[in-house]
Amino acid sequence: MKDRRKVRAGLTMAAALCAVAAAPGTALADSATGARAYETRGTRISGSDGDAGAPSLAAGRAYVDSVGPGEKRYYGVRLDTKSAAYVSAVAAPRPGAEVTSYRDGVKVTLESPDGGVCGTASPKIETSGVAYPLADYASRQIDSGPASCHQAGRYVVTVERQDGSPDPERWPVELRLMVEPPVKGGATGAAPEGSSSSPSPEAPDGTPLPRRGGRGFTDAPTLGTGVWRDEITPGETHFYRVPVDWGQRLSAVAELSADGKDQSTRLLDRALALHAYNPARGLAKRGTPAAQDGEPPRTQVATAPVAYGNRYANTGSTVRAMSFSGGYFLAVTLNPPQVAPHLNSSVPVVLRVRVAGDARGGPAYDKDPVKAGFGLTAADRRAAKRHPLAADGDRMGSSGSGAADSKDALRVVGYAGIGTGTALVLGLGAWTLTARRRASAQQRYGPPPAW
Repeated sequence: MKDRRKVRAGLTMAAALCAVAAAPGTALADSATGARAYETRGTRISGSDGDAGAPSLAAGRAYVDSVGPGEKRYYGVRLDTKSAAYVSAVAAPRPGAEVTSYRDGVKVTLESPDGGVCGTASPKIETSGVAYPLADYASRQIDSGPASCHQAGRYVVTVERQDGSPDPERWPVELRLMVEPPVKGGATGAAPEGSSSSPSPEAPDGTPLPRRGGRGFTDAPTLGTGVWRDEITPGETHFYRVPVDWGQRLSAVAELSADGKDQSTRLLDRALALHAYNPARGLAKRGTPAAQDGEPPRTQVATAPVAYGNRYANTGSTVRAMSFSGGYFLAVTLNPPQVAPHLNSSVPVVLRVRVAGDARGGPAYDKDPVKAGFGLTAADRRAAKRHPLAADGDRMGSSGSGAADSKDALRVVGYAGIGTGTALVLGLGAWTLTARRRASAQQRYGPPPAW
């Protein structure tokens, strides 16, 4: 009896989808769920309006506060004379909030006990109308920078919201202090000259495996080299963690599915955004468009190889960010309809990840770096290897029923027929039902906690 009821419920749902598809002019957005916001996790804290009375941040713990337009919040951290330190801030405007390109953002600053600036970062919105999480850190290095930043004592951290933002809402902010243990030997040099500008490693081929991205840095699932598939709602940002060892570099391509002959994909060239972050949540690389005319929309990143001495590089912050091994992060944003008008419902996104290069020896720390949030565990190193089901030569849509089915299913909702709303709605419903059944059969995902 229960089985019959399930069958009837499924038939009823299918009939409803057909009814919606038959209604001319019905928008996909009418049946779409809202974009999920970044999920801040940590101890609630309230920054002060000045140095006096600023609450303290402890190493290894996450804190959550909020900041309004034009507001500046103060916090304190206590540092020794031997350890490098990184204070990150993740500002999370609400998906769909009104934001302005290169005008909206936050500024995080770390100051020495006597007021000297040790480090600063100013992540900003890159595309008008796209509200997504902004993350970066201010750091203190032990053998570079102002002399006042090498002393022990209480340092001041400030997080300032850009003045004049059109978004009147307060932005949640996730704060984290990470202290890197001092080194006592080992490989502390920089990456070989020119390695950061070498051609990007080729993106892997294969049948994509389903992997649901996290709502933030904390719950990001771990990925290795391979091809992965997720479903993202416009306005959302999904996070993934990728273990990268000393001497290795990270590259990734995020792409939508679309028929290569469908010229309407030109309208989607701003549909995807991709960012890479290091283990301390510092911005390591911004994605750049990688598709030619008529090709599926895609964006890619490729980092420099990881080397301890990169932190002293004069070639830019993207190289300096690649200065320790550990879990790096990829953040994929599917832009909202006001930027990419044809994206008004959750769609499949394929992420091609490659960790290139052989792992090398790194510095010897005088304390366990993993406990401090750096370095890799044995489980991380196993996860960094290519997943077994993504065989070379098995490109999506090539010979093989699984790859062909994936391409056909994705193409139904992948804009090959943009403008034919009926087919898209029906295809979306069919894809959603199929994807959920496959996901439950292949891998069990826990539902994200409500914010």
